[in-house]
Amino acid sequence: MLGVARVSSPPVATGSMGFALGDGRRVRLSKAVSSVGSDAACDVVLDGRDVKPSHLLALLEAGGCSVVPAGPQCTLRHNGKKVSQAVLAVGDTLQVGRHELTLVWCEDEGPGPTPEVPRSERVLPRLASFAGRLLARRPARELVDHLLESMLETCGADCGFIATGPMGERRVVSCRGRAPSLDVADSIVERVLSAGAPVLVAEVEADAGLAQAPSVVALGVTSVVAVPLSLEPHPAALYLGRRAGRAPFSPADVDTALGLSALAALLLGASNELAALHDEVDRLSVAQPAAGYEGMLGDSPVMRELYRNIDRLGPTPLAVVIHGETGTGKELVARALHKKSRRRGRFVAVSCAALPDTLLERELFGHARGAFSGATQDRPGLFEAADGGTLFLDEVAELSPQAQVRLLRVTQEREVTRLGETWARKLDVRLIAASHRALDAEVAAGRFREDLRYRLDEVRLEVPALRDRGADIELIARAALRQAHTRAAGFTAKALEALQGYPFPGNVRELVSLIGRAALRCEGDRIGAELLELPARRIVPLEEAEREFVRRHVREAIAQCEGNKKEAAEALGIGLRSIFRYLEGP
Repeated sequence: MLGVARVSSPPVATGSMGFALGDGRRVRLSKAVSSVGSDAACDVVLDGRDVKPSHLLALLEAGGCSVVPAGPQCTLRHNGKKVSQAVLAVGDTLQVGRHELTLVWCEDEGPGPTPEVPRSERVLPRLASFAGRLLARRPARELVDHLLESMLETCGADCGFIATGPMGERRVVSCRGRAPSLDVADSIVERVLSAGAPVLVAEVEADAGLAQAPSVVALGVTSVVAVPLSLEPHPAALYLGRRAGRAPFSPADVDTALGLSALAALLLGASNELAALHDEVDRLSVAQPAAGYEGMLGDSPVMRELYRNIDRLGPTPLAVVIHGETGTGKELVARALHKKSRRRGRFVAVSCAALPDTLLERELFGHARGAFSGATQDRPGLFEAADGGTLFLDEVAELSPQAQVRLLRVTQEREVTRLGETWARKLDVRLIAASHRALDAEVAAGRFREDLRYRLDEVRLEVPALRDRGADIELIARAALRQAHTRAAGFTAKALEALQGYPFPGNVRELVSLIGRAALRCEGDRIGAELLELPARRIVPLEEAEREFVRRHVREAIAQCEGNKKEAAEALGIGLRSIFRYLEGP
């Protein structure tokens, strides 16, 4: 047999890749997956508010380096161009925030003998590399191929494949070496898939039953290890082989393959859960605009009932009184009613509580030149400004008795007389009033005219308190956080629990203000419960809490029955009178 001359190659300089930073540092990438970010635990630490704690991942591959953002909010520029991922060559630059990183080759001090790498030290880098690809959400085919390559290198195999699929439909999803045909799904593979246990054939020739197995013949192997691998949607078999001239597989190789297979399955499972979480976040992000309505945000049953009432009442000319606690968004409801009315005039809003009585009359009704000291010219009032449109009277219960008399005349005659004039101007104005106090109670207390209430309160809309809106609290909190423009991207589980349990006497206005303050103090990417600084709450007596729960449950039932109290009473198993008693209870 002719000998083959082996020509030795000249020594080649050895080294590894790394990043050269603008501040003069050179950081060698010594791991399969290196992290870059502002956190001190990162392999490459960068400062600055525009750098996330974990900003990007650098993956070392054969002959190159690829980088991917570590999260959806992490921006990355490759040679000045914004990208979602990049494959780098030596000399390429990355822009991370205000920092510029250049990929360079870091030479070792000198060549030397390469020591034998222990088996345990071969496993960890491969697991790290595999985990890095999972975090980067690489394609499933690439992950499976990389897993097979890791198995082959760690166990010292010459060839191998991964087979999966239900009985009768086995298929090869990844292979190295000569591509095996479907007949490799022989007794070795079937034994692994059916029993879920590993198979070791140290020397094929010693086992007459397996020596002619299709996989053995097709791949030309002399020693085989096959282990189970958990893949979705069907379990898989990972088949490794060594050819002639190599030492046979040992039980230690089986343990290594099983361990790496089990850890890979755990990582794949975690990755699938993370992918499902990302998909759910994306779905919620896409669905969020649908959860809003004319500037209001919310998708709870009580809010959907409010939206339906606005759609129904908007096109009508009826006067509406909007009742709700402070901060619930009564003006947004009024604006939505105006928009749905298709009236061509303006939407004009005035706060009856913000102006003194004399000034309020001038603002509402206008004045003629010389009507009072300082009236140097004619000026139309807000009623005239809203002609053809809608006039919104916020906190109408704060009107003085004198202003109520003048407002009553306008609502009766549909005309307005400016201060200092004797003739009236005809108007086409739709009135919408709002109050955080019930007008019925104000009438009973003698603070509000009953005849004016009848004019204003043709239809009443109730705006629910934030504490009655369930999951809307989290929806609004996340929207407020996005508007805060800080590095915080979300909330901890304890923070969300604290928000859901707080009654929010100031409603949406209080929640938005609270989130804004917490976002300013937050230095990480999640707002914790300690940053919310929620006021201490008194412990409500059980009887009082029970009454409040029942009242809230009745309101939700009415909302789900689209306002039909009789239907809600039947669904709750109580009488119609009980419905009113619960709603009007203390």
